[in-house]
Amino acid sequence: MEEKEIRNILENLGFTSGESRVYLTLLKIGESKVGPIIKDSEISRSKVYDILERLISKGVVSNVKKNDILFYQALSPKFIFSYINEKQEELQQESKILEQIMPQLTSLLPKRNLDVKIYTGAKGFKKVIDRTIEELRKDDVYEAMGISKTTEFMRNYALKIYQAQKTKNFKARSIFDEFGQFKIIERENKLHKIKVLPKGWHTPALFTIYKDTTGIHLGNEETIISIVIRNKDIASSFRATFEAMWKISKEIIK
Repeated sequence: MEEKEIRNILENLGFTSGESRVYLTLLKIGESKVGPIIKDSEISRSKVYDILERLISKGVVSNVKKNDILFYQALSPKFIFSYINEKQEELQQESKILEQIMPQLTSLLPKRNLDVKIYTGAKGFKKVIDRTIEELRKDDVYEAMGISKTTEFMRNYALKIYQAQKTKNFKARSIFDEFGQFKIIERENKLHKIKVLPKGWHTPALFTIYKDTTGIHLGNEETIISIVIRNKDIASSFRATFEAMWKISKEIIK
């Protein structure tokens, strides 16, 4: 392994560039005065003393005075383990302190009335559906409108919402268009009310609403996009539109 690679590893462990150069120099030349250290490490005299003090504080270098001249020596590389362990202990202590003040820090964040996230691909759609199921509670209402042609993946994964009704006891209302009617039979249950838009009325996008969350989903064989908006007023606006469409839609004829 080349010296440059070793320096990079030391720097990843918390050494600065100058510290890694000086430490490796001392390992190579052994006990030394400052002059040879400066020459071999190519670190200026104005910086080398500060670097040596930092290495001493890390516990990887020692010094001794002989005839009023300071000599420095690298300790065994095994002492780097002690340095890392000390760092880990410090990080654990800092983590505990951070946990204590986290509520106060979070409370300083500005209150956001609008949150918009965009999810893409199958993984993104899965996250949206899984989070929806997680957030729905008993007697909540999940509403979906404009259910048209989607990918087979979207169709099958969205079924999880209606399957979850059995255990979570939330309600659902859906408005299908003529292209999505074939999905009705697989989504029917006692907690799910379904209507169908008048013939000729359809949209390529799916709109979903629950609580203060509105979703706009579009999927084809090339891509899946979900835009999720958390805002009470926007959810109310979409809900009003859903109610208007619900009134003109038709009950399922069995």
